[in-house]
Amino acid sequence: MSWKTRAERPHTDRVGGGQRADVEQALLIIDLQNAVFDGKQIPPAYAAERLLDNAGALLEAARRSRVPIIHVQHCAAAGEALEEGGPGWPIYAPVAPDAGEPVVRKRFASAFEATELHAVLQKLGVGSLIVTGIQSEHCVAATCRAALELGYSVCLAEDAHSTWPTGDRSAEEIVAEQNHTLNAGGVALRHTEDLIRALSDGRAADGGA
Repeated sequence: MSWKTRAERPHTDRVGGGQRADVEQALLIIDLQNAVFDGKQIPPAYAAERLLDNAGALLEAARRSRVPIIHVQHCAAAGEALEEGGPGWPIYAPVAPDAGEPVVRKRFASAFEATELHAVLQKLGVGSLIVTGIQSEHCVAATCRAALELGYSVCLAEDAHSTWPTGDRSAEEIVAEQNHTLNAGGVALRHTEDLIRALSDGRAADGGA
């Protein structure tokens, strides 16, 4: 693995009294595409309006603070809601990338599997990720775990990811379960409001208040 440990990287201080950050942080927005919100092929995701509001607020805060932003776009098979090139596939307009913001296209749950995401992050000097998006128990969870395995610090916006109900389990239960499981596995959890404040203050997202 070519990823350097924190001790091997130059130190940079973040202002605002937060935790000292040894590496650059970035915002990772996972699969916020038309079909997640428009209700045309599948029902909108659970608490879709809150998801969009919170992800959009993180996006704007990252842009204001000049924090790198990477958009992830799932390329599903023919007939699926996120079918590549289909109406549900484009990134949803309210959270669409600005010029210069990279888009990583994926075909598996993890945004790192068979993609250039790790290389993009290395080129940007990123070692700490703020994560928002869909689907809590699939692409969000798989990407968070893969990021940890590659040596990144990961902070999940606990109120800015979502899913759909499955069987007798509500989407709310699934989101709560994933927050608990991912946190137990090493992923930091923060509310969107706290993350926006940290971004605005220039503090590491997984740092103190």
